[in-house]
Amino acid sequence: MLYNLEMNLNYLETLIAVARYQSFSRAAQNLNLTQPAVSKHISLLEQHYGIQLVSRTSRRVELTDAGQVLYNYALQMADTMGRAYEDVRSFTGEIKGSLNIGASTIPGHYVLPPLLGRFAARYPEVKVSLEIANTGKITGRLRENAIHIGAVGAPVEDEGIACQAFAEDEIVLAVPVGHPFADRMEVSPSDLIGQRMVSREKQSGTRRIIEESLRQNNIPPDVFRTAGEFGSTEAVLAAVEAGLGLSFVSRWSVQRAEELDKVWTIRVKNLSIRRSLYLIYARDRVVTRPTQAFLDFVLRGER
Repeated sequence: MLYNLEMNLNYLETLIAVARYQSFSRAAQNLNLTQPAVSKHISLLEQHYGIQLVSRTSRRVELTDAGQVLYNYALQMADTMGRAYEDVRSFTGEIKGSLNIGASTIPGHYVLPPLLGRFAARYPEVKVSLEIANTGKITGRLRENAIHIGAVGAPVEDEGIACQAFAEDEIVLAVPVGHPFADRMEVSPSDLIGQRMVSREKQSGTRRIIEESLRQNNIPPDVFRTAGEFGSTEAVLAAVEAGLGLSFVSRWSVQRAEELDKVWTIRVKNLSIRRSLYLIYARDRVVTRPTQAFLDFVLRGER
């Protein structure tokens, strides 16, 4: 019986409150319980696990090391149960509930926001959250069941993850306005040898696509001088603008800076780097109605 559902989830909720407020009386007040009821819940948990979970002193209440471990699990369980409730409720009646999206930099900053605005107008009862990190981290968040959908800049090779293209992108060479290349429409690959280059971090999907394409065109990344690695596209563009070096960046990301004449883009002869952006989701997970509505909205042209 899963240990009577872990000695009743309410007891774990009591532990969370006691840890948060460091007081039995304040925890009781917050939970609308009596103080003896709070003490009983903690006592029953300690009896169940056979170890002291809470250290009671005259000044305050603190978790023991064992109590801290259980508290961390209790937080995870509370979060999971909350998301489970919302996901199950999403199947009733109208489309509503939570939609947690994780996105890498390019889709997260430049592609999804206008889509989400139109999606929210059509499904006002869906609460959307968007977190942005690199492709590697977003893939990990999906595996952890922390998000419903991911949007990334490179395909994910994992049998448990579905991967569908939803937008197109082009990688271009951004140069500082004062660079010798700035007055040229095109440079040759040999012109790039020894140039100072600014790039994203190694887990970036954009960087992976760029390096693979350069190798295919006989331009190994080590022909450049590394001027710096940055954790965001905005930082990369700021570095290019400041004259730190050149950078291959997404066309989506550089449009605004180019319109303002902060950086310029030029072509590299015989080099064309185009890619798709992808929506990813777990194959073996039940797709909630808000999730399915978003997939249909984006992939089936309902947008």
